Parts: sequence; C-alpha cells; structure tokens
Amino acid sequence: MMDDFTKRSIDEFLDAVAQRAPTPGGGSVAGAVGALACALARMVAAYSIGKNTNPSVRDRTESVLDRLRRADEILRSLVTQDTVAYAAMGAAGKAARENPATKSAEPEPHASACATSYQDAVLAAVAVPMETAAVASHTLAAMDEWKEFANRRLLSDLGAAAVLAEAAARASWYMVAVNLPELVDAATRTRLRGHIAEAVAHCDGHRRSIEAFVRRHLENT
Repeated sequence: MMDDFTKRSIDEFLDAVAQRAPTPGGGSVAGAVGALACALARMVAAYSIGKNTNPSVRDRTESVLDRLRRADEILRSLVTQDTVAYAAMGAAGKAARENPATKSAEPEPHASACATSYQDAVLAAVAVPMETAAVASHTLAAMDEWKEFANRRLLSDLGAAAVLAEAAARASWYMVAVNLPELVDAATRTRLRGHIAEAVAHCDGHRRSIEAFVRRHLENT
C-alpha cells in the first residue's frame, strides 16, 4: 500500500523526494507546493478578520477561507495520488512490454488488453497534475477576487502564496507534457494540452494581478 506522504514530516517527505526512486516525484511536489500556497493564503485570510471587521467583509473572507480550505484538502490528497497513479502507469507499461503477444504480427486479445490498460493508466497519471493545475487556478482566482480585503501587514505572504500557486500549475504542465506522447489518440493529446495550457494561463493572469496589487502597496510604504 502506498504511503500517505501528507502524514510524514517535512524532512521525511523531502528525503523521499531526493531518493533515487520514481516516486514521489514532480507531480507530488507540485501538489505539495499548491497546498503550501493554500495554507499560506488561509493564514492571511484568518488574520484579516477581527472583532471590528465589517460584516460583509467578514462574510466574504469566510467564503474565501472555505474555498481555500477545500482546495488545500484536494491538493494534499493529490500529493499521494500522484505516486499511486505513476506507479500504476509504470506497472501497466511493464506488463505491456513483457507480454510476448504484443510483439507478434497479429497481437492476441490479451496483448490488446495490456495495451488498453496502459493507455488507461497513462490517462490516470495525467489526470492528477491536470487536477493540481485546475485547483491552483481556483485558488488563485479566490485570492485575486479577495485581495483588497487582505490584512495589509500580510500582503507579502499573499504575494508569496500567489507565486507558489502559479508554480504548482507550471510544474504540473511538465508532468502532463512528459506523459502525453504515450497516448495513442492524437485528439486526446491535443485536448489535454489545451486544458493544461489554459489552466496555466489563468494562473499567470491571477498571479500577475495579485502581485501588482501587493507590489503597489509594498513599494508605497
């Protein structure tokens, strides 16, 4: 059974990443970076509510907190899901390569099943970083919509959270791109490339907006 890396210490996780082993790899790291972005943004939001906070601002901030909390939970789960999906893809690929029937001029039904299983495994492995990028985009959208209500003393943390969230999406692009060539169906490859590119573009736009707001404040104080 695959380890749940969110239950390990930071040192244990970093040491696991550094090992000469395929997992945890870039996909898990992308999820962890996204979760860190959410956690940091949640801290900023928590410090943006006080006893004298305007009720409408409080409601808006609490709504953002809920969105960030849900995103945080998903991203943490993706840290381990990536290792599971990648391990399954590796196993399916090995089975397909080692099946003698796949090397015959007329592949047997079992060989075809192995090939299909591998394609399914690749799709599952690609789906994890795709979701990481999508959740990072939702996270940045929430931060961007709410940024003007953030505690001014913690805008540097908000800026850092935005940079990390975008980094999670950009890292996910690489994890998707490296496995797409394994997919036989060209239309599927094109569709997935478009989806991940769109998510990264959305993240870039929100990150720019947040950073511009943060920089204006920091440079004028």
